[in-house]
Amino acid sequence: MFRIRKYDVDYGRRKMMQSVAYGLGSGVLMPLDKAYAKDINDISKAYPDELLSIETQSKGKVKVGDYITKDNVEHVKHLLDPGAYEQITGVEGRKIRIKAPTLNPRDLDNGDYYEATIADIKSGHKAKWDADGNAVDENGKRWQGGLPFVNPTEAKQVWCNMAMNIGRNDAAAYVIEQKDIGASGKLEYHYNFQWVEVNSTGRADRKVFKGLENELRRQAVFFAASPDVRGTSFLSVWDYDARKIPELYGYLPEFRRVRQFPSNQRFEPLVPGAVWFLSDPWAAGDPFLTWGNHKIEARKPMLGPWSSEFATHDANWEPPRQKDNPKFFDIAYEMAPEVIVTSCEPTGYPRSPVSKRVAYVDARNSIAASNIRYDRQGKLWSNFEMAHGQLKGGGSDGKRVIVGRDGKTPQFTWTYVHIYDFQNRRMSLCNHSKGAAGVEARFQADPEWLYNTYCTAQALQSLGRA
Repeated sequence: MFRIRKYDVDYGRRKMMQSVAYGLGSGVLMPLDKAYAKDINDISKAYPDELLSIETQSKGKVKVGDYITKDNVEHVKHLLDPGAYEQITGVEGRKIRIKAPTLNPRDLDNGDYYEATIADIKSGHKAKWDADGNAVDENGKRWQGGLPFVNPTEAKQVWCNMAMNIGRNDAAAYVIEQKDIGASGKLEYHYNFQWVEVNSTGRADRKVFKGLENELRRQAVFFAASPDVRGTSFLSVWDYDARKIPELYGYLPEFRRVRQFPSNQRFEPLVPGAVWFLSDPWAAGDPFLTWGNHKIEARKPMLGPWSSEFATHDANWEPPRQKDNPKFFDIAYEMAPEVIVTSCEPTGYPRSPVSKRVAYVDARNSIAASNIRYDRQGKLWSNFEMAHGQLKGGGSDGKRVIVGRDGKTPQFTWTYVHIYDFQNRRMSLCNHSKGAAGVEARFQADPEWLYNTYCTAQALQSLGRA
C-alpha cells in the first residue's frame, strides 16, 4: 500500500530556504515556539516526515540500520558536514551507522531546562538585545530561564543560545577520558580530567548564584591523570557581558602557583597531545560577542549524532570503538529535520590562528553536533563533533538510568567527542566517563561545593597541592 504524501520531498527544503532569505524562525509546518507551546511529544507536528526520513532523503539508497561508507556516501553527501564526509571518503575510511530519528523534543534536553523553556514560552518571558548586544529579558534584566531564543531568526541568536548555558546544567562536574591518537593510529597520550561548570546567571532555576549577577559562569578543568600532569588546572571566569574575553587562570605543578594567562591561550592546547582548544567545546567556548560576522548560511535536514545511544556504552560510560579504525567510536547518526548552519569569525582575537568556524546546530534545541574550524588560509583544520543524549539504557538489566538534577527524568548531557585534525590526521577521542583517577561525574552536587572546590584561584591552588 502506498501512502499519499501531503508534502513533496522538496517542500521542507524550500520552506527553510525561504526562512533564511526572509529572516524567519525555525519550523516548517508551524513555528517551533508555537509547537512547543502545545507541549508536543512528536516533532513531526512541526516538520513533514520527509525531513526525518533517510530513505526519502537518499532516494532509497540508504535506510535505518545501514552503515554509511565510501561505497554509498555520495547518496547522502548533502546530509553530512564536510568534516564527516572527508573522514568517510578519505584515508580514514570511517563508517557511520544510521539509526531512527528522535521524535520527542523532551528527549533532546535536560528535564529542568526543557521545562523552563516551555514555561517561558507560555508566560511570554522572552529575550531581547540590550544596547550592548547582550541578551536580557523583556524587563531589561539578566536572562534567567530556559532557551533565550526558542525560534531564532538571526545567527547571533543561535550563538547566544549555545553560549548562555553550554551544558544545559546550572552546575555539573563531568569526568572526561581523553585518548590522543596519532596519524598511524597509535595512542600517544591518555588523560583523565574533570570539567566543572557553575552558571551564575542564565540558569534554569532562575536564581542568581552567590549574587554574582555580573558573571555568566565559572568553568574549571582539573587534570587527575596522567601522573605527569596531575594537579594541572584552569579556571575561566565569564563576564555576563559577552563582549568581554573571559579571565583565564591556571595552576601548573612545576611552578607551584596560580597565574593568569593571556587571551590567546584560548587557541592553544591545554596539555600536550590535545588537538582541541578552550575555544572549541559546544561551538561556544568563547563569549559570542567576541566573535563577529555571524551568519546563517543554510537551514536544512542533516545527519548527525543528535541523540546518542547510551545503551551501547559500557559500565564506565565509554562507547564502543570502530573495529576498522579505532580512532573513532562506533556510534550512530540520525536525521534531524532542521539544522541551522551558522558561521562566525574571531573579530575579538586579532592573533587567533582561526579564520572562521561553522557550527551545525539542531534547531530543536540549539545544540551543535559539529563545530568546524578553518585556519588562516581558509583550509579545513578540525572538526569538534559532539554528541548529546539521555543517560538511559544498557546495564546488566538493560534498564540503566542516571537520573538528572530534577530527580525525575534521565540526565541529558554530552556523551562523546571526536576532535579530528585534518591537517595531521591526529585525533583527541573523548568520552564522558562515570569516573576515573579518583574523580567522578556529578550532576546533583551542591553548587556551593563545586564552586569552592574548583572555581576560585584558591581552589586551583588546593587542587594542585592535594
